Amino acid sequence: MTIEPRQASPGALLRWSRQALGLLARGFGSWLGLLLLMCLGMFASHRVPLVAGALALAAFFSSIIVAARLDQPRRASLGDVLGALRAHALDILLFAGIISIAGALIWVLLLAKPGVPWWQVLYTERNSVGTLSQDWFIAVRQVFVYSAYALGLAYFGLNIPGLTSFFQFPCATLLGLPFRAAYRLGAAGQIRNLPVLLAVGLLFITLPVLFALLLPPLVPLLYGFLGSLTYVAFREIFLGITGNRVIETAPGRAVAAGSAAA
Repeated sequence: MTIEPRQASPGALLRWSRQALGLLARGFGSWLGLLLLMCLGMFASHRVPLVAGALALAAFFSSIIVAARLDQPRRASLGDVLGALRAHALDILLFAGIISIAGALIWVLLLAKPGVPWWQVLYTERNSVGTLSQDWFIAVRQVFVYSAYALGLAYFGLNIPGLTSFFQFPCATLLGLPFRAAYRLGAAGQIRNLPVLLAVGLLFITLPVLFALLLPPLVPLLYGFLGSLTYVAFREIFLGITGNRVIETAPGRAVAAGSAAA
């Protein structure tokens, strides 16, 4: 089967945002528990930028898998969500590792200021937090500012020329394509929808800053929203599905089972 990426219909960004919020609401508890743990892990490892960056990418990729599992006719339980993550655990770790290491090398070779030691990608005390503020809001900001900053940088890691394209991960995991084939197909879909995906990139850059400053407790859910946004964009461009699947009720499943038996 040949998959040809489509051009999204007008109003895509607003439509995708509504659909992403809908998926986020479906599994709110699953999102919150998973992403809160990941963001706390980023704070715990913030002195090791390479590890914190890999955790941020893993949290984002996990959000895409969770969104895909929630977008099914049968309501997903926490066990279903965890099962989907276990099934794709190797893919998540592989993509997060490759992109974070490539990003670290780009920083060391091209972006680091003169005189900055290369090993700061492995360990740094710069901007580290030793003691949390007694003001709860400032303390929460101190905890989640690292995960917000990492999410803002993730968009650039998802677009490393010749290595990654924005839709590469869902093409590899949800379509089952090899790494390079997923890169080529993902890049083709991205180019065909460049204006709206530039707007998506703007969300990746601006929303983490706004949330870190104004709504730091909600930074974990921002990962879920942007992961869901990426999934619904992929779903429309590559699968031609323009809306969230309707969850079947118990009577509806009974009717379907009876029709199948007949």
